Amino acid sequence: MKLTENQIDNLYKFTRQHYVEYYDVQTELVDHLANDIEQIWEENPNISFEEARDKSFKKFGIFGFMDVVQAKEWQMTKSYIKLVFKFVKQWFQLPKIVLTLILYFTFFKLQEFKLGYTIYISIFISVLLFQLVFMIVNGKKLKQKQKRTGKKWLLENVIFVNGISNILVLMIWFWDFPFDNMQEFLTMGNFTKILSAFLITFLIIIGFITLIVIPKKAEELLQETYPNYQIS
Repeated sequence: MKLTENQIDNLYKFTRQHYVEYYDVQTELVDHLANDIEQIWEENPNISFEEARDKSFKKFGIFGFMDVVQAKEWQMTKSYIKLVFKFVKQWFQLPKIVLTLILYFTFFKLQEFKLGYTIYISIFISVLLFQLVFMIVNGKKLKQKQKRTGKKWLLENVIFVNGISNILVLMIWFWDFPFDNMQEFLTMGNFTKILSAFLITFLIIIGFITLIVIPKKAEELLQETYPNYQIS
C-alpha cells in the first residue's frame, strides 16, 4: 500500500511538530518514515496510518529526530568548512597570491612605525565592523527569503550563519591581542610580528570568503546540493 499525498503532507507536518525546521532534513525523514510505514503495512495491513507512523517514529528512540538533525547539521558544517578552505586555496594561487602577499607585507611593515599601531588597530576594528554589518544584512535577507518561500534549508542556514563564528574568532583574538600599547607594539619580536601579520591577513581573507564570496554563490551551491531547491 502506497501513502497518499495527504499522508505525505501529514508526515511533513509531523516532523515540524517534532522540531525539525529544515526542509531538506524533513524530506529525508519523510522518505524514511514513508518507506517504513509501507513496510509495516505489508506486515500488518489492518493498522491505521497514524498507528504505523507512531510505530515508525518510536524506532528513533527517546530523543526522536534529534540525533538525525544533529548528524545532518554536523555533516553540512563539515561540507561548509571544506567549501571555505576550497576558496582559501584559491587565494594562494595566481593572481590572488600576489594580493595576499602585498596585504601580508603591508601589515608586517606597519608594525615598524609609531603611527602603525593606530593604523593597525583601526584596520582591525574596521574589519570587525565590516563583518558585523554583512552578517546583519545577510541574516535579514535570509529571513525574508525563508518567509517568502516558507522553507528553511540546512546548508543555506550554515552558509549565512557560520560567519558568526568568524566574528567570534576575531573578537577573541582582539581581546587577547599580542600587544596592549604602542611600546609593546614597537618592541615585538620577529616571531610575534610575523604571527600577528599572518593572523590579521588570514582573518580578512576568511571574512571576505564567508561573508561575500560564498553568500554570492549560495544559489549555485544550494542547487548543486539540493536538486529540488530551484523549485522553491
